[in-house]
Amino acid sequence: MPYIVFIAFFCLGIGLRQGALMDPDTGWHIAAGDYIRAHGLPARDPWSYTAGDAPWYNISWAFDVLLSLLHDIGGLGAVVVASALIYALAMGLVCWMAQKRSGSLIAALAVSALAGFVLLPGMLARPQLFTFLLIVAFYWVLRFGGPRLLLALPVMTAFWANVHGGFIAGFVMLGMFFLEAFFKGDRQRALYLVAVGAGCLLALLVNPYGWRIAEAASLTMNSALKDVLLEWRPVELTAGSPVWLLVVFFAGVSALFEKSIPLADKLLACFWLAAGLMSARMMQIAAILSAPYLAQALALRLRQAPFGEAIGARDRDYAADLSKTAVRGVLAFVSVVFVAAAFAPPVQKALAAGDVAFVETPSSHAPEAALSYANAHFPDARLFAQYGFGGYILYCCRDLRPVFVDGRADTAYPRDVLEDAIVLGFMDGRGATDPERAADWTALTEKYAIGGFLTSPSSRLAAHLTDMAGWAKVYEDDDAALFVSADLASAQ
Repeated sequence: MPYIVFIAFFCLGIGLRQGALMDPDTGWHIAAGDYIRAHGLPARDPWSYTAGDAPWYNISWAFDVLLSLLHDIGGLGAVVVASALIYALAMGLVCWMAQKRSGSLIAALAVSALAGFVLLPGMLARPQLFTFLLIVAFYWVLRFGGPRLLLALPVMTAFWANVHGGFIAGFVMLGMFFLEAFFKGDRQRALYLVAVGAGCLLALLVNPYGWRIAEAASLTMNSALKDVLLEWRPVELTAGSPVWLLVVFFAGVSALFEKSIPLADKLLACFWLAAGLMSARMMQIAAILSAPYLAQALALRLRQAPFGEAIGARDRDYAADLSKTAVRGVLAFVSVVFVAAAFAPPVQKALAAGDVAFVETPSSHAPEAALSYANAHFPDARLFAQYGFGGYILYCCRDLRPVFVDGRADTAYPRDVLEDAIVLGFMDGRGATDPERAADWTALTEKYAIGGFLTSPSSRLAAHLTDMAGWAKVYEDDDAALFVSADLASAQ
């Protein structure tokens, strides 16, 4: 069944490949990888006019290098196929993990399908993809591995600390399994887990920033932009949405007091679901780590149902058929063929159909025409580009157009710069009708010598600039509007 789940979600990912580029940070990750390959890891930001001497903690540097290499080899097409591949691989492993814990193919399929749709918004070309895989690997070692295999956890932690700040999840998992061993009275395993946890802490130091990796992770977790970015806000439970279904499913099969389900599985499901409801950023981890518990709970409820014996018999038949060597061999072969074909340019061209590109940067955060106009007519003007445009600017013209701020946020910019960006971009919802905000806005444009603004035509910032004396709109299309100071406009 894991092969079938992998194939299904890989095909879904390829079908929805454009979504892999919906995160504006992809652009700066590629730019950072290009820079590291050419010049080495920078200590400070080389592309903005605001960061100054602030250190840049690029804790995803290894991912950036891999992404840069992939982009060089196959362009954005290879980037989105690789994103779909990692997403599908994570879901195949979730299915395998759920089946091994529950002993039920039907329960594993149901849970992995639900988890896959919750995880789908996370199929983005960003380093969290590696966190999805490493979470599954950590769980597998902690649940099924012996004492010797547990020694692999510090090695995985060292890799994790160089690709994404999600390594914190590994320590949460270690803590849950420690509690399970402690309450079971398994003192030897509890002490071993403590020792492995200490090894993982030491492994965190195997990165370019040493112990400052903790400071970098803390900067992200306590970002100045935390209250204005959607991914940090509580989840909205819309009826019928995948997250809503996950919560309903969790409540419907509740088996938290069933002794047959290990304590760590219950704790992981409860902790991450609660964290996911408080912050959308955590919900994708919740989808993965609640799967073992949910599969066991569903399998238990199916066995207790009046028709449980019939379902169990059918379940065992399906499992027996799919576990045959010949079937598994065919499914593995099909998986390899599908992946290899998706990376091939002729196949990508065929999937694109006609003159449409296989994939392209979404216009919502790639103001290509407006930026070209600005570079042609106002090459020396300092632009303030809305937050979502920064990544694309670094991707396409990092050496031509310095940015005010971009998705690197607290790991590259001083906190006061980010707070000023909130004011300049009206990111916190306060409008220009607020006299104090209007005065602060004017003062900041003078402080940073801003000569123009690049923003969405429907943004609060665009509305403010339209009504504001001293600023002129010189370009607008469906995706972006360019405003410059009246002096620059008249000179042009």
